[in-house]
Amino acid sequence: MLTCIREDPPVTAADQLRPPSIQLKKILCAVDFLPGSLQAFPFAASIARHYDGRLLLEYIDPDSEPRRHQSKTPPTSRRTQSEIEAALARVEDNLDDIPHEVLFDRGDVCSKLLATAKERHMDLIVVGTRGLRGMKKLLRGSTAEQIIVLASCPVLSTGPRVDRKADFKRILCAIELSPASEHAIPYALSLAETYNASLIFLHVNDWSSNERPVDARPSTYSFVHEQLQKSGHGPTMEARSHVKVDFGPRTELILEAAIDSEADLIVMGLHSATGIRARISAHIPGLMTYDVIAQAPCPVLTVPLPRAA
Repeated sequence: MLTCIREDPPVTAADQLRPPSIQLKKILCAVDFLPGSLQAFPFAASIARHYDGRLLLEYIDPDSEPRRHQSKTPPTSRRTQSEIEAALARVEDNLDDIPHEVLFDRGDVCSKLLATAKERHMDLIVVGTRGLRGMKKLLRGSTAEQIIVLASCPVLSTGPRVDRKADFKRILCAIELSPASEHAIPYALSLAETYNASLIFLHVNDWSSNERPVDARPSTYSFVHEQLQKSGHGPTMEARSHVKVDFGPRTELILEAAIDSEADLIVMGLHSATGIRARISAHIPGLMTYDVIAQAPCPVLTVPLPRAA
């Protein structure tokens, strides 16, 4: 059962005039000729439009390492750029209204994409993933998961089961009552405000939680209310926000809530891994965040905790 935080609040002038606290202006989208990137691109384009941002589309050839004398725009890049833009135009009606640039590189996809994100100070990375699970993931690994766990900025991932339009009207924010969730909530609020979307905060009390089940509901309501107040969002956003608390396996209940609520986007805080831990996690089946991405009917936005300088 969904519980409204507050009903029928007054709308203040401050609520109407206050801009979103998070700005997703610089968006990096990994592109190739595979269905995964074509599926992810409309979501990147939609966010760029709603935030008046610009897109950097990066095509990385994983089959050849760059030589020292080669530039990032090889002689074949013009033909490749026209092919990429033609492919993207087939899934997006109009690219002319979005400032965009196509970047070419060679080498390891994860390393190159993360380097670009850091050098260009990107606000968001958008990737598609095949959602490998089980033995296939163990043997091949997941480039998308490496990007997700190593990125210092949020990553929007589209898995193979995504069937939503690129318009966020219902946003599900999965929370843990943790610093990671505190950092993710402002992104969920900003997107809800920008897209005029309803927002569901879901807290799952599972067997790994140190929280007593009897405390789950009051703790969740208190946590969400505190975060809304801290972020400066007023009564209007509270009226569009609901809280749901559930008990059981976290992955299954997040997916169930996304289906039941017809969510267009899932937002999750992420405890970032580094180095070899991230590379290993990309091969291990059963990790919760990636399992959600692989099975979700909508994109998943993962927001990492800021790393210490």
